[in-house]
Amino acid sequence: MPAELVHESMVLQRVMREGKPLMPGETTLVCGTEVVGIASHESCGHPMEADRILGREMSQAGRSFIYPGGPYWLGTRIGSDLVTIVDDPNVEHSYGYYAYDDEGVRARPRYLYKDGIINEFLHNRETAAKLGVESNGSARAVGYDREAIVRMANTYLMPGDMTEEELLEDVKEGVYMRSFTEWNIDDRRFNQRYVGREAYLIEDGELGSPVARPTIEMTTKGFWSAVDGVTKDLRFDAATCGKSDPMQGVPVYTGGPVIRLRGVYMK
Repeated sequence: MPAELVHESMVLQRVMREGKPLMPGETTLVCGTEVVGIASHESCGHPMEADRILGREMSQAGRSFIYPGGPYWLGTRIGSDLVTIVDDPNVEHSYGYYAYDDEGVRARPRYLYKDGIINEFLHNRETAAKLGVESNGSARAVGYDREAIVRMANTYLMPGDMTEEELLEDVKEGVYMRSFTEWNIDDRRFNQRYVGREAYLIEDGELGSPVARPTIEMTTKGFWSAVDGVTKDLRFDAATCGKSDPMQGVPVYTGGPVIRLRGVYMK
């Protein structure tokens, strides 16, 4: 039996037996790589797809909180200086790897949020022409009989310079949400909710007793603006990203380092 499956079984058993509900209030949250990965994918990758931004996906997969004439656009601050989220098809041997997109454009890293600033959208040739830029190689299709539309590849938060021990050691009271059991986000990719699966109280820099289903509900800007610590470790999870009608599910990586958020409300 795979080691991860054994670990998950033991964690769930302990949470069911020992996990206590979290007292609602403001606290420090440490997010594991799985949580960081889904947050990067859903609240950065999807809203930075230019077809959503231009309204094409509105009646299918949803729209974006970023749109022409709106309060959020290129150059707008969306997170702290520690937040750089990249979508990179060039990660070798990754689930979302490709050298050229399905319109023949050479693939390259796309820095979506850079140092906390909205920096670059994901484009195919059509959306790039509409916004007066060049395609950055984000066109993908699941087969020859499907349209190549704007898609992610490997979307992750760039690592920082801290160890996990350093991230935890100055947390007097907080929660470590190592993985999630549930997530929800609105069709603009702005209001979101994550519910922890494996989670622990943090007491004086040490992990304590398990917490049952700790929940955080925040806006995209609120989540990324609260980041004040990022570890130097980087971990990926393979996933399938669904979009369009007929549905196109493409292989991607989600992931990142472990991060710390200060002053967030949890329940």
